[in-house]
Amino acid sequence: MPPKTHSVLAPSSKEWTHCGFSAKFLATKEDETNEMSEFGSECHELAEHYIRRSLKLEDYESGESTSIEDVIKGFKHYSDEMEELANGYANYVISTVDFETKRTGKKPIVLIEQQLDMDYAPDTHGTLDCGIIAGDTLTIIDNKTGYIKVDSFDETLKEVNSQLAIYGLYTYKCFKDLYPIKNIRLVIYQKRINNISDYTLTADELVKWEQEFLIPATKEALSENPKAVVGSHCKYCPGRNVCAKRKQETLKGIDETKTVDLLSDDEIELLLPRLDSLIAYAEDIKAYALKKATEQGKKWKGYKLVESITKRKISDEDTVSKILVDAGFDPYAPKKLMTISELQKKVGKDKFEELVGSYVTKPKGQTVLAPESDAREEIKINKEI
Repeated sequence: MPPKTHSVLAPSSKEWTHCGFSAKFLATKEDETNEMSEFGSECHELAEHYIRRSLKLEDYESGESTSIEDVIKGFKHYSDEMEELANGYANYVISTVDFETKRTGKKPIVLIEQQLDMDYAPDTHGTLDCGIIAGDTLTIIDNKTGYIKVDSFDETLKEVNSQLAIYGLYTYKCFKDLYPIKNIRLVIYQKRINNISDYTLTADELVKWEQEFLIPATKEALSENPKAVVGSHCKYCPGRNVCAKRKQETLKGIDETKTVDLLSDDEIELLLPRLDSLIAYAEDIKAYALKKATEQGKKWKGYKLVESITKRKISDEDTVSKILVDAGFDPYAPKKLMTISELQKKVGKDKFEELVGSYVTKPKGQTVLAPESDAREEIKINKEI
């Protein structure tokens, strides 16, 4: 696979195409790795090997052939699910190649995990999952391993997926002088949620998109004072927790209610469309504050770290029910064991504790921020400097 390096205006980061100000955050963003991203990278690598083996494609960069078994040995997250996802994507690519071969009567050009250098911004590049050139059609396939549905064309915004469009544009630029490409088919393959989304546009339409959308967005993002624009793209921005423009837009009008006893239906109707963005903004701020407190020992004025409230649960229901039945009690509600509170009422708190108290556990709660007036004990964070 090609080396993984970070581009500020990367094709995979859609926020900068709508909000130039987000580029300031992207420029200082640290590459974050988590189990989900590692799983996705390994799944891509496994699928790449399956495709190369099936289509007998050589890896000209390495010049070496690695067995599937050796590839899997180096994985941290290999599982039956990864095998299913990798095979599903590989089979889709192979079947697309077979279809194009039959359609054109010629063997197509197939690009797998191909790094593309891009000139719309300095030091910008991206890795193309799959590109297939057959006759007058270039097919771009992007393999997604997440749970959130991704579309090749956003019907709400009425715009093409910018990541796919950039991949399509620069693959087209690389090969347009060698092959008579007239149409570009953009495909999202998402086996995990059974989503295949495709959108086709002409080469002229893609070049027009570059001129009217990509280039202006890039100029704005690279300008000295880019404009902040709030929208659905904010949820992807690394600066969403501290962006003043987002705060301003989210809270706009919230505190401008009239001093009356009750809100009118009209006032509630004005608030309703804003509540989802307000809740999302509030959750982002809470998550940011919690992360600073737990990872850096930040002490927020008026708040402390405590353990979240959890419910008690029975660790071994079969054993508890047997003990209670042997003691002469019927511990069952219809079709299932009663709740702990119901059992205590039926058996008596002291008797319940005596018989099965050792089987009642209370999971450890998550670390959350709470007002200092909260009765729970404060958690101390020891942060080494």
